[in-house]
Amino acid sequence: MTPCRLHCWQPADSSNALELWADATSSHGHLSLHYRLSWSLASPAVLVPPRASARAEDPAPQRRDGLWQHTCFEAFLAPLGGESYWEVNLSPSGDWNVYRFAAYRSAQQLEESYTQLPFTLMGPRPAPPQTSCQNPSVRVLLELDLRCPLPPELAQTPQLELGLTAVIEQADGALSYWALKHPGTEPDFHDRRGWSLRL
Repeated sequence: MTPCRLHCWQPADSSNALELWADATSSHGHLSLHYRLSWSLASPAVLVPPRASARAEDPAPQRRDGLWQHTCFEAFLAPLGGESYWEVNLSPSGDWNVYRFAAYRSAQQLEESYTQLPFTLMGPRPAPPQTSCQNPSVRVLLELDLRCPLPPELAQTPQLELGLTAVIEQADGALSYWALKHPGTEPDFHDRRGWSLRL
């Protein structure tokens, strides 16, 4: 699948120096996600949570709530036309969570079929010169890859709809909200009008 560019909700000047691309595929009951975030050295740095391995306590990645309060990559997925949906949270620290909702923001619960969600994080590192960014400045690159089984209820679904999103925290304290599409007057990743991918 061709990577899709995510868009910032009401971008501030600082977020204009950020670029975020994502793509998703589904095959044989598995979901693959890839995120590619780059930012200019001339802009406020992205705050990347330290890796879990650097923590004195709990050095292994953990299932945690509230990851979206800092830099966090997210995916929302549902059977096409169904009410229930799932939210995947992936922190650059390695921490993660998966929630299930019965309908729009209702009956939230942990998706218990996951006991771990290992993913690969590359960076932050200097972006290669040939990177396809629209902002031609010295840039930093952070990439995240996940491949995992779909939640059991979705494994046999003929078609999925997805929303790919992220919250990005910068060194100046600003949070920006990124999605394929922002259909409302406020950022709302749960709004399925913004889920424009079909798998």
